[in-house]
Amino acid sequence: MKKFLLFTLTLNLMICLSAFAQKNGYRIEVKIDGLTQGDLLLGYHFGDKKYVKDTATVNNKGVAVFEGDTLLPGGIYLVILPEKNYFEVLVDKNQRFTVATSKDNLLDNLKFTNSPENEGFIQYQRFMIDMQKQSKELSEQLKESLSDTIKANAIREKMNDLNSKVMAYWDEVETKYKGTLLAAVIKAMRNVEIPKSNFPKDAPKYDSLVWAHNYNFNRYHYFDNIDFSDARLLRTPILESKINAYFDRVLLPMPDSIIPAAIELIEKAKANREMFQYVLSTLTNKFQTSDRMGMDGVFVAVAEKYYLGGQAWWADQKLLDKIAERVKAIKPNIIGNVAPDLWLPNPNGRYYRLSDINAKITVAYFWDPDCSHCKKVTPELKKVYEKYKGKGFEVFAVYTQGDQPKWMEYIKNNELSWINVWDPTFSSNFRNLYDIYATPVIYVLDKYKKILAKRISVETLEKILEEELK
Repeated sequence: MKKFLLFTLTLNLMICLSAFAQKNGYRIEVKIDGLTQGDLLLGYHFGDKKYVKDTATVNNKGVAVFEGDTLLPGGIYLVILPEKNYFEVLVDKNQRFTVATSKDNLLDNLKFTNSPENEGFIQYQRFMIDMQKQSKELSEQLKESLSDTIKANAIREKMNDLNSKVMAYWDEVETKYKGTLLAAVIKAMRNVEIPKSNFPKDAPKYDSLVWAHNYNFNRYHYFDNIDFSDARLLRTPILESKINAYFDRVLLPMPDSIIPAAIELIEKAKANREMFQYVLSTLTNKFQTSDRMGMDGVFVAVAEKYYLGGQAWWADQKLLDKIAERVKAIKPNIIGNVAPDLWLPNPNGRYYRLSDINAKITVAYFWDPDCSHCKKVTPELKKVYEKYKGKGFEVFAVYTQGDQPKWMEYIKNNELSWINVWDPTFSSNFRNLYDIYATPVIYVLDKYKKILAKRISVETLEKILEEELK
């Protein structure tokens, strides 16, 4: 009796452990015809990058098994072959399934067992490949038919029909797989539908009114199809692509437009702890490293509110100190601020104060005659100066080094007649005030010495002068 009881308890324990493994572990068996050795990698998307989660060795039957005791975070994963080509699978609630394909044709021969969601995903991919092929063919036909209005309009009608077919298919997939990762992915990929405007077509500036209507709708509704509480979307390439499109192509490229939009997006991301970390980190890095003028001001606003404001729970002191240092360097010279004042001597010892310069537009030019790029930019700037100096334009050229004879020789040989100054005692702190870590650097100031533009080319400067001094 005791032996029977012990056997029963043992059997029950094994059943419980098996059920626990089913619930808390993953097992993805992969069989690839034509592959009998090597290692497969199980990777996943995270933003615009890909990371490896697991490795499995292929046996002589072409089978490899990815296995673990805990569930994988949901997302779009990649099965990567030794040649680095790959196919994608959805990893969601059911993480115990089998996938089979052939080495020579991964997508067309892909089949799943015990994963209806992945079967739907593969059907979706095949459908979209076919639609993209048809769309490309129609686009090529349209290019060749632009001179024939009737034919071109007929092709455009076919393109609209193709788009309607795609949207109808997406609706079907979302309905059929409601509540799954596949449905969430399809929804996240959709662009929001902009309601038609009600402006009369004969209204003054009709096109501008329609543009403003469409812009404002996208401004506030662009992310309506993204569920920010769903961390699975982090492990897809969709979210980062949407974020970049929104800030790079949808919004006006001005700090006053970008800052509130960035803060609103970060606040939405607070619906999920992991999502908040990702969105804040992504935007902070995006604006800190952006080449677009004025985006450093967005970085400062975001960094001060969230990192230096104590909301970035994952940031250690080393990171916070680094961000604080960068904010300190950038904040004095944000576009729209009054430029930090400088009082510096010319080669003869006469002092000039930047704020006292009487000009409609002033350029603060930080340069060094030995700098290779300065040797190219300085003559270009001189030409622009000669062209516009009689129209209210002045240059306050700050030599950034300490070799006075070499500096004076260059000024004389190149006939630089603008205001030439330097800091012989290195006491003005111009490097920190203007964030000068390389040369040349151009700052454009208005008559009140507010910063209009910075770190721009001479070509861009001339376009500004054409507009401001006309």
